[in-house]
Amino acid sequence: MKKYSFFILLFACIFATKVQAQDNLSWGPMGGLSVATFRGGGAGNTTWKTGGTAGLFINYSVNERFGVGGQLLYTQLGAKNRLADSQIRLNYLQIPILATFYLNDRGNAFRPKLFAGPYVGFLLAARDQNGANLNENNQAWTKADAGLHLGGGFNYRIQDRVWLNFDVRYGLGLVDVAKPIYGSGDVYHSNWGVNLGVSFPLGKYNSNTGRIR
Repeated sequence: MKKYSFFILLFACIFATKVQAQDNLSWGPMGGLSVATFRGGGAGNTTWKTGGTAGLFINYSVNERFGVGGQLLYTQLGAKNRLADSQIRLNYLQIPILATFYLNDRGNAFRPKLFAGPYVGFLLAARDQNGANLNENNQAWTKADAGLHLGGGFNYRIQDRVWLNFDVRYGLGLVDVAKPIYGSGDVYHSNWGVNLGVSFPLGKYNSNTGRIR
């Protein structure tokens, strides 16, 4: 857990350093549904399984139409065996860094958006549907994953400077996460996610200038 704590601290420090210097920062909680499977030559007879996602996000608006942000997510990936009543449940700490393009200006209450960016993931647990450990001595599954998140959605203003955030995304794993003991062929993550969050401004609002400081 020391290793994961380092990345959490690094994530927080990168964005927290901007809080006093910028007026376009926001943060909030998010959660949703993850529908995951494997792809690649070693995927075998696997099919989609459902899981959950929960975490925090922070966004910085560069201008009216473009922003960048980071997320810290607990995400349940893996796959279901289509020939048997069994599942592989791989739970990760994921850190996506996303660039977001908004299709209209900040003054609109409804703001459609498109986003894309890389992520890294750190394996927290590998278990079957009964809770049995599938990664004894780290022999079956790699400790780290990486890939891309691509998606779209919208932000909707629910009150002054508070926004409802909705998105649908596809996670494309680019790292072979299965070690040779698992079987032959590469195994990559593939998942769809539907997420909902609420963003709040960072900093103190100045009513005279209409800016957050």
